Amino acid sequence: MQLSEYVNAITRANVEYKIDESLSNYCAYRTGGPAKIMVFPKSHEQLCACTKTDIPIEVIGFGTNLLCSDKGFNGIVINSCKMSKITVSGACIRAECGAKLSEVREIAEINCLGGLEFTDGIPASVGGGVCMNAGCFTKSLSEYVAYVVTDKAVYNNQSCDFGYRNSIFCKKKGEIISSVCFVLKPSESDIIQSKREKFKKLRKNSQPHGKSCGSVFLNDGYFAGKIIDTAGLKGYSIGGAKVSEKHANFILNTGNSSQDIYDLIKFIKNKVYQTQNVKLKEEIKYIGIFDD
Repeated sequence: MQLSEYVNAITRANVEYKIDESLSNYCAYRTGGPAKIMVFPKSHEQLCACTKTDIPIEVIGFGTNLLCSDKGFNGIVINSCKMSKITVSGACIRAECGAKLSEVREIAEINCLGGLEFTDGIPASVGGGVCMNAGCFTKSLSEYVAYVVTDKAVYNNQSCDFGYRNSIFCKKKGEIISSVCFVLKPSESDIIQSKREKFKKLRKNSQPHGKSCGSVFLNDGYFAGKIIDTAGLKGYSIGGAKVSEKHANFILNTGNSSQDIYDLIKFIKNKVYQTQNVKLKEEIKYIGIFDD
């Protein structure tokens, strides 16, 4: 399918789109070149219309775990920000993929539904958070997911194949989360608030401020931050990319180059392997092509 044919198809489906839209406007690092076309579906039906193509597709939510190439992306970027409806029925909260995880938590708290207190401060969309099985402090979203609707099928919790920062939606390319149903537990308002404040304090005390994507590397049987610190890389920088001095698993962006961040990630991986024989694995996801 040619790009012009795709544009005609999504126009017929009333999907909003932008041509050559800068990815730097949509990711936490505030870097990245233009997407050939960025689409903004507002419903499940529009999302399905956006995926009917053989042109390469990437999906973004809040862009908090993304590194977008300075060269941009020569394909379609589906931006889920307009799919943000949240509904409550008993102990179930159904949220579209572009809804803020923080808003789901707030609505749960208003309705005296407990379980998501640990998500306070996780800057993720529902789709991105569930796809990556976001979590912290030994808790993760998979504990509360009843089912997931994609552009192709419906998955119960077991069939989502959740793992540490992983799910079937990371493994199955070409399938996009449309909405998620969370099942929570009724709880007292003061208990929910107390738990949330505890998690909020833990996060505030451990994480640095600045432009970052959060944890860059997985804690896959080890604490990546400690290993990077042991390698003597706290404060190390390449161009505008710098290893945080507060938490070594964070890379802060002080410039405007995704390539600098990419090069620093490569340097860290090589240094840690050479000095400690540990192969770090990225939690961050890449969009576009980088120079090796």
